[in-house]
Amino acid sequence: MAAGSSTRFGRDKLLTPFAGKPLICTTLEAVCQVPVRRLVLVCRPDDRAKMEKYVAQAALPRRVHVFLASGGLTRAESVLNGLKTLVDNGASGQDWVLVHDGARPVVCRALLKRLLAARDMGDIVVPVIPVVDSLRRTSAGRTEILDRRGVVAIQTPQFCRVATLRSAYLNCADSALFGDEAALIESTGGQVVTVEGDVQNIKVTLPGDAEMLEAVLGARAGTVVGFGYDVHRFVSGRPLILGGIRITSALGLDGTSDADAVLHAVMDAVLGCAGAGDIGGMFPSSDEQYVGIDSTVLLGHVMADRRIRRLRIVSADITIVAERPRLRDYQVPMQKRLARLLGLRSTDVDVKVTGNDAIGWIGRGEGIAVLCVVTALRPTKEERKAVR
Repeated sequence: MAAGSSTRFGRDKLLTPFAGKPLICTTLEAVCQVPVRRLVLVCRPDDRAKMEKYVAQAALPRRVHVFLASGGLTRAESVLNGLKTLVDNGASGQDWVLVHDGARPVVCRALLKRLLAARDMGDIVVPVIPVVDSLRRTSAGRTEILDRRGVVAIQTPQFCRVATLRSAYLNCADSALFGDEAALIESTGGQVVTVEGDVQNIKVTLPGDAEMLEAVLGARAGTVVGFGYDVHRFVSGRPLILGGIRITSALGLDGTSDADAVLHAVMDAVLGCAGAGDIGGMFPSSDEQYVGIDSTVLLGHVMADRRIRRLRIVSADITIVAERPRLRDYQVPMQKRLARLLGLRSTDVDVKVTGNDAIGWIGRGEGIAVLCVVTALRPTKEERKAVR
């Protein structure tokens, strides 16, 4: 369910990157840690094109068939649209469906397995966590203490047969009044079964939730570092392209592709984070299809690689070593372009320029060298297995 307006968050939280990846991508990957066959992403019609792009970026198992559905004015309408899309694409009424909030990106495999294990115990299975804080109700300037004993907070995913849930929504005149699927099923006489939830299965709602989510994602993944280095000599008759930006220069760089030394170093560093070799192995210079090719296209292929999509790229630090031309005015444009290409904020990318003190071939102005360090978060071993 990803059709909300994100009003309280202040911007579209589902498209906001956390730990180097859009939140919705993390959520989609998380729910596929168990054998999901069909996945329907219910989103606002205006967001459909963006969501299609992010679905393609997510590291989902090959077995999963993904569909998009348009959200309605209420959660009830949105869930019904999602259920209809499932049925229209081969799901039967006896299949079970997990209904999950797009803004809960860190649901764990253990919780999902608890839900699946309890499916024969009732009509709908929901995860709950005990309320540990003291509770008060406020009204008209007065407050009263509430007894928290036995009180639990409800989470998603909620697990139910397709036919049961669809019938409940279709046959309940006031379905829009119910805040979740469990309340609706219970109102029709169905049995609600609860399983232990997960306190880390947070729902991102307010701006302050962002910091908590970053901490959770960081704690659940290991940090990896990749290093890239590239060097090209100057030649006449070619444009100078660095970081995807055309540089004003009388000389360009020699190479099979457009010889963008910055992007070449970045690609090697990204591949290094995944232990996936280098661009020479992925794009051999002996292959004529790469002659003169735009290096941003090559970077797109690298970022689409399944080994890379499993990572959350966090930052990129680039140093360009060149005596000429002067590149200071191009640092910020390169930084912004690289951030877009890597799916990062511009503050997560740094581009530095230095000379070589007139030492060696770089010092004599014969070419350019680039060094790059990329940091990324690698998912746990359990999560990596889930997306194979």
